[in-house]
Amino acid sequence: MRYLRWTSYAITLAGILLALVAGLASLGDVWLLAGILLAWAGIVKIIVVMIWEHVADLKHPENVP
Repeated sequence: MRYLRWTSYAITLAGILLALVAGLASLGDVWLLAGILLAWAGIVKIIVVMIWEHVADLKHPENVP
């Protein structure tokens, strides 16, 4: 699960960097949109992984404090 979480953070960071570079270097609207969508997908993936980890903990009562 750790690798999935780090991949989610990497996708979000890559999207933010792509959007910033596209905006500052005037690469065009397509690259800016690609960066924004990539960052948005990463944020959604982070949320889904957090929910998934929480639900997995609930299925195993010995892990719940």
